[in-house]
Amino acid sequence: MKQIKSNLTQLAKNLRVNQTDAEKLIWKKLRSKQLGNIKFRRQQPIGNYIVDFVSFEKKLIIELDGGQHAIDTQKDEERDKWLTGQGFKVLRFWNNDVLRNIEGVLETIMEKLSHSPKPPASAGLCLPTSILKGMQGRDNSVRMIAWEVTRSCNLNCVHCRAASHRGPYPGELSTEKCLRLIDDIAKNYQPVIILTGGEPLLRPDIFEIAAYGTSKSLRMVMATNGTLVDEPTARKMIESGIQRVSISIDGKDAESHDSFRGEPGAFEGAMRGIEAMKSVGMEFQINTTITTANLHQIKDIHDLALKMGAAAHHIFLLVPTGRGKDLAQQAITAADYEETLMWFHQESRTCEIQLKATCAPHYFRIMHQNKIKGAAPAKKTGGRFHESTRGCLGGITFCFISHVGQVQPCGYLELNCGNVQEQSFGEVWENSEVFRNLRDYGKYGGKCGRCEFIKVCGGCRARAYEATGDYLSEEPLCLYEQK
Repeated sequence: MKQIKSNLTQLAKNLRVNQTDAEKLIWKKLRSKQLGNIKFRRQQPIGNYIVDFVSFEKKLIIELDGGQHAIDTQKDEERDKWLTGQGFKVLRFWNNDVLRNIEGVLETIMEKLSHSPKPPASAGLCLPTSILKGMQGRDNSVRMIAWEVTRSCNLNCVHCRAASHRGPYPGELSTEKCLRLIDDIAKNYQPVIILTGGEPLLRPDIFEIAAYGTSKSLRMVMATNGTLVDEPTARKMIESGIQRVSISIDGKDAESHDSFRGEPGAFEGAMRGIEAMKSVGMEFQINTTITTANLHQIKDIHDLALKMGAAAHHIFLLVPTGRGKDLAQQAITAADYEETLMWFHQESRTCEIQLKATCAPHYFRIMHQNKIKGAAPAKKTGGRFHESTRGCLGGITFCFISHVGQVQPCGYLELNCGNVQEQSFGEVWENSEVFRNLRDYGKYGGKCGRCEFIKVCGGCRARAYEATGDYLSEEPLCLYEQK
């Protein structure tokens, strides 16, 4: 037995020296503590096996698989059964998924970690007893926060929820309050923080805020229109620990994009910003808001994202709030909505970059329908990012914090759930009546409440509210009827 153990230890050492590119990438992310202060070990002997990565604290094992695993799965199943019997959870990813979509892989790992039993207060959870009682038996860990650090903007986009142009806007959080908010969030949660606006680069302290969040082991990303990005700015993004930047492209060319963004030169400026980020190695994705004005261009915009070397393409279906109310007539029909999401799903099967539909919860219903019909190939847990999440996340694992500290389910559903200038983030997140209602699917009305896909879709709560005044009513842009 000692000889076997010695041989495994030596083999593990050899594997650490000869890591694959996928193993190197994920180890870099795990060592940087992007998943919080959770310690992972690599190529670690457990019993008669060597696992790729393991957190003994969380009893979580991460295994990376190459092509040979698709041919013979029996050994993997036997290995996983034994490891599960020892109390471990096992996550498996294809090497190619790690290389193409590391952010999605990390999201899946975070989701699995968030399902771990919450530690008692004595183990370092800093929430008051009243909140801890409300958390017992539930997993409401916030995984992503969109933080409107400023409402000021240098563009005048026709759909913007903030209806913003220039500014300044009164009541925005000071640098000190921003850093205090990060402390407050990081005490109990480890979400992705999206620094958004307005235009976040108009805040002179934006990189101080980003760097501070990074120092607290939060994963910081940024949403910008790209026009203010040059090479020095892109370098500051990297230096402050920003992991990815999204740039909005809403037309295939300057004419269509500039019309949507309300300023001539917006398209050219975004292209310059992308080139600046590429020159220093800053990862970026393309976001596209779909309306009747650009629906016919969506395939061209997608091809442009691929050509530019984007890490991902996220599409957003117009939600008619803010100045977007004036574009209600440009919202696509329910039939176009369905057709567009079907095309996007088909594209996701073979596309070399990450694809995700946002403000389009039906996408996840479509994905599951295809799985049920056997049209989608089986994939192991932790495939592409859209397979590790659900439709409407507002108030469930996602929330929005406005420029004055108001917490909302999302940027489009402007319901005041509390304010971080008046109470702790944890108190708002755990105790808000709106959030509690959104987490209780039994309270959803209309056909959403009857739908078998309620847990994977949820319907857009902002559209429901805009159409009926009731955020729990049925999604107005859904053709599906329960069978």
